[in-house]
Amino acid sequence: MAEILMSIHGKYADMIFSGEKTVELRKTAPVSMNDEITVYLYNSDTKGVSGRMTVAEVRELTEITESLADSAGLSVEEILEYKGEGRLYGWFIECADYFDEDWLRLGDFGVKRAPQSWQYIRR
Repeated sequence: MAEILMSIHGKYADMIFSGEKTVELRKTAPVSMNDEITVYLYNSDTKGVSGRMTVAEVRELTEITESLADSAGLSVEEILEYKGEGRLYGWFIECADYFDEDWLRLGDFGVKRAPQSWQYIRR
């Protein structure tokens, strides 16, 4: 099982914790996309790790549908603009846990600065 630290805006983190957002879209993917992944969410608005999500699957997306847009909490147009000419991966969220007030900090993961998108956690 891989552990990852991912930067995310608070609005999207809240959507993940509420269950409204079930797919996170990224332009890159972990090396092993079929393993279960624990992703710690670094809220770029509050500057803290506000929770974690379990990702059951990561796969390259070749078709952008209205259903995908709904699951990602975006419009088809927003997804296409973000994707551009490159690849796009869906990180399919199985469950998520919010960390209440005891938020972790980057130092708790041995990290000095937040990742631009995401990075592996090496403990």
